[in-house]
Amino acid sequence: MSANGHFLILRRYRAGDLDLILKAYGPCGLVKIIVPDGFDPSKGFLGITEPSNFLYIVYRQSGDVLIMKDVIKVIPLAYTSIKDYNCYLWRSSILLFVEKWFIHYDPDLFNMLFKYLNLNPKNRAVFLTRFKLEFLKGLGLYKEDIFKEELRKFVKVIAEEESFIKLERLRIEQRVVLELDKAIEDHLSRSL
Repeated sequence: MSANGHFLILRRYRAGDLDLILKAYGPCGLVKIIVPDGFDPSKGFLGITEPSNFLYIVYRQSGDVLIMKDVIKVIPLAYTSIKDYNCYLWRSSILLFVEKWFIHYDPDLFNMLFKYLNLNPKNRAVFLTRFKLEFLKGLGLYKEDIFKEELRKFVKVIAEEESFIKLERLRIEQRVVLELDKAIEDHLSRSL
């Protein structure tokens, strides 16, 4: 029996001579997708299975692995980051966080993820913190008391600022960013 769904490609591996294995996030949560003959250039899968691309695919499930049967639609975000190294770094940091913490599928989180991957902020540290705070809110895990008292004012500004232009202008010391990140990671490891 076949199904279809949207998936964000996180990683791509070669398996055997011609097959590809994709690590992806989509309606089944974090999954591995086998692309039979995906490494064969005549099949045309190499270009569309790049990390940070969104694929709408037809697949069948075999145990805990999905086997891709066909591609319906591709949103090729990987190619827009080729022109800009900062965009590549931004998307890579998002994909690493998704791979580590996005365990179960939630359509709101998937939409949030799509929104953030389409950004190319100059102030990556602030926007990545904002992304992580929105992730906590989406899971219902957001609490100001997970942060030290002196960090809460930064958290409040980053989490509540409506204007992305103001977030771009916000300057925060690297030490503060690292402490915020550590608090978020510690909270997630205790909660998930």
